Amino acid sequence: MTRYFRCAAPSVHRRSDFLMITVETPDLTPQLRRDAYDLLRTFDVVIGATTDGGWYAFGLREPAHADALDTSADSTALTLAALRLGLRVALLPTLPAVP
Repeated sequence: MTRYFRCAAPSVHRRSDFLMITVETPDLTPQLRRDAYDLLRTFDVVIGATTDGGWYAFGLREPAHADALDTSADSTALTLAALRLGLRVALLPTLPAVP
């Protein structure tokens, strides 16, 4: 996953917000996506959890943090890992996932 963050950001040394959205959450609205980007102005990490334990949105204010976060983990483990690194985490509303 780190590779995707690095490819998407022109330089990991520059501030470059990045937000990944999964396709398994049809209830995700355009407003919720805008909210996620807005939260990245203040928080280091934005996570939107799903009812099955996964996540539908994962955003980083600094893509360089991707090296230390396992995005294949469930949303709880991902949130705890970010907090352990001292990152400021914002949580979006939990949404149902459709397999």
